[in-house]
Amino acid sequence: MRNHKRALAPAFMALAVLWGAGSARAQDTTPPQPDLAATVIARIGMVPARHNAFHESKHIAALTHDLDSSGELIYARPGHVQKITRAPRPETLIVQGTTLSLARGQGPARVVDLSHHAQLAALVEAIRAPLDGDITALRHDYALAAQGDVAHWTLQLTPLPAMARYVRTITIDGQNNAMTVIRVVQANGDTQVMRIDPPA
Repeated sequence: MRNHKRALAPAFMALAVLWGAGSARAQDTTPPQPDLAATVIARIGMVPARHNAFHESKHIAALTHDLDSSGELIYARPGHVQKITRAPRPETLIVQGTTLSLARGQGPARVVDLSHHAQLAALVEAIRAPLDGDITALRHDYALAAQGDVAHWTLQLTPLPAMARYVRTITIDGQNNAMTVIRVVQANGDTQVMRIDPPA
């Protein structure tokens, strides 16, 4: 199971708004700034289905070279995600509801109930919740921060204490309503970078 968590460990601090006090607050007529993270996630969630190619690279300290793979990502609302790896060897990961299945080659799929694996569920939601437009699910396990604007943005997910021993940060770059790069830095320093191509 630990290997599956590493494989999935396939981006948000809380936005802080500082206000003046006393009379200075009363005189401030500047309208509040919109929450960019919430805006971006809402825009991502407006797309009901996606089908993209991906290219992924994993850097693991114990290995002498990076592990590269490629394949397809498929999303369908609500909450259905498939990661179909074509190279270097076939692998299919499917998440639907609280069920995750992972099949390698022609072997039988291994099935996990995410409701019994909180850390694995949190890693899954780091990717699925933005696609669903569900910022509440993200904030259950991560603090969120955003930089840029709605055309070109970066979201950073910083795990809350329960997740911090597994993941250091997750960063998602995107344009408009599409995620383009997902970077996961695990607590031990191993990294995973997935680049998502625009639809053909």
